[in-house]
Amino acid sequence: MNLWWSLALLAGVVLLLLGFSAALAARRLDRLHTTLLKSRRAVEQALAARARTAYDMAMSGELDMAGALILTDSAQRVLSASMLPVVADGLEALPGDMRADLPDPAVAARERRAVESELSRALRLTVDELDPNDMTDAAAREFYRRLERARLDVRMTRSFHNSHVDQARRVRNSRVLSIFPIAGHAPVPQTIDIDDE
Repeated sequence: MNLWWSLALLAGVVLLLLGFSAALAARRLDRLHTTLLKSRRAVEQALAARARTAYDMAMSGELDMAGALILTDSAQRVLSASMLPVVADGLEALPGDMRADLPDPAVAARERRAVESELSRALRLTVDELDPNDMTDAAAREFYRRLERARLDVRMTRSFHNSHVDQARRVRNSRVLSIFPIAGHAPVPQTIDIDDE
């Protein structure tokens, strides 16, 4: 009889530990999803700031006519596409998001990433050729400085976002979550893959 009680107690402790591990993993995954959404919003803000600052730089008069036209067109296209999702993993469809009614999020996300990458290429083609020391206008130097900061912000926020995605994926693939499917129907997050150099 004593052996059965010991086995029952051991089984109870194991089940308790598994339940505790599952609860911790669920809380961690929930926190990671919340952090991921916050970092995605930060990426969205950084991309919008980069586009606005690129437009200001194009209008500053420091670029030649062709470069100004290329940069203006790219920046305007990014600004007009700013309501499209950057990725189509379904996290944007969570309650409180205004973009949940888009017809095809995958197509919209591809379009958004394409125009963001196009702006990066336009910036390399036009602004990277400039030397801020050769600029005569103080306002243009300030636009250049702000644009460089905005470009760095995009790279850093995207890197943080992708790091959070990797962490969430690791937690979702853990043994505890494979035994207990407590991730529910939450979509698997996707990284933001754009040209941001």
